[in-house]
Amino acid sequence: MQLDPLLIGVMVLAATAGVLLGVVSQRRRPASQREWPRRWNLNARPIFTTDERILFKELRAALPNHVVLAKLNLLRFCQAADEFEARSWYDRLHTLHVSFAVCTPNGSVVSVIDIESPNKASSARSQRMKEAVLEACRVRYVRCRPGQWPHQALIAAWALGHSQIGPAPNTISDSLHDANDEVARKLRQRRAERAARWAESSFAQDSFFAFDSRLEGSLHTEPTPLQVSGKR
Repeated sequence: MQLDPLLIGVMVLAATAGVLLGVVSQRRRPASQREWPRRWNLNARPIFTTDERILFKELRAALPNHVVLAKLNLLRFCQAADEFEARSWYDRLHTLHVSFAVCTPNGSVVSVIDIESPNKASSARSQRMKEAVLEACRVRYVRCRPGQWPHQALIAAWALGHSQIGPAPNTISDSLHDANDEVARKLRQRRAERAARWAESSFAQDSFFAFDSRLEGSLHTEPTPLQVSGKR
């Protein structure tokens, strides 16, 4: 039976269109989803540059009662006050990092230190954005050039500010921290249902969108160093 030339032409056009759609779809798919790499052509590299490694060691030696974290994304320690603005704030801040974050033992960031790299100078807009975020979160912000930071004896006051270096905690402050922890537990329970609906969101995997109800007393107050001895 002889086919109609018009029908043959329609079939050819349909097949061609299908091939083109497949090619376009393949190109639009992210590279990470196209195919599993046959060769993992990667090498490990150190986290620190030479200057970062030196400053990190000096910060740890000068601040034994604090935790020093390196190469931290800004979104690890700030979040949107309104959950409906979380996406827009994520888009603004997800590219911003800090060199070091000085934290209390419970994880509250009290100070941020940036080493200015001449090879990777951040844009003026990004720098202003970082400064505004840290000011809004009441986090001390210090910047320095490679190798140009204070002597070891002065580095604690430089990193934390003179007002944040105080005596060891007493029983009254310990009681206040215990009360704050109890309030935090109750708030977590009350907000559990509110936070649950974020679990289905496509961007809920990032902790920036997992709203934290812990209103820790030390979050916006001066940190108190831990006691070195075992006596209270």
